[in-house]
Amino acid sequence: MVELAASLSPDDLRRAVPACPLWTVFDLMAHVVSMPAAIGRGESPPGPVADWLQGLVEARRNQNVGELTEEWLSLDGSISAILNGPGGVLFGDLAVHEHDLRGAIDAADHGALEVEVMLPRTLAGFAKPLRQAGLGAIAVRHDDRIWRSHDTETGWTLDVTPWEATRAVNSRRTADELRELPHEGDVEPYLAILDAHLPLPTAGLYEP
Repeated sequence: MVELAASLSPDDLRRAVPACPLWTVFDLMAHVVSMPAAIGRGESPPGPVADWLQGLVEARRNQNVGELTEEWLSLDGSISAILNGPGGVLFGDLAVHEHDLRGAIDAADHGALEVEVMLPRTLAGFAKPLRQAGLGAIAVRHDDRIWRSHDTETGWTLDVTPWEATRAVNSRRTADELRELPHEGDVEPYLAILDAHLPLPTAGLYEP
């Protein structure tokens, strides 16, 4: 993301991010820098999470990409100790937002997803709400591989690429688009689980 951002013009940085319609490309970069910075300082949301995250972005509106990059690269020491704990959320956030950025600047690259790390981690995040809802596991089946949210009977299996699966379960697809993805099982009860994780969009991204 640092390399991509460094290559962008001022006009590119002002582009809207379709997957995050309230943010420009610059705002998206401010988000991925400000979140680990806040976590590394031991901060937590004093109120609604969305308001807290937006405040972190707005606090960096007067910076430039170079300053954001310098701050981001300086954070390793302050967050390394918590990456196996509360800071672990940063992995999934980055994986999703890298491809939000790529979509905004027409630089799609499905191969840039770290599948072996991100897909298991992403699916595992749904294990608890699925158990609470009495639903079976979410699975992704591609070629001769299969990944599951947790070890139980599968209720919804996506027959898509790992990249598409990661976008789908992170609410980058509308409810109708989710219904149309190749799958086995009944998608309907899973829509509420995905929407509770991150609200489902009402307009398609039409990503290549």
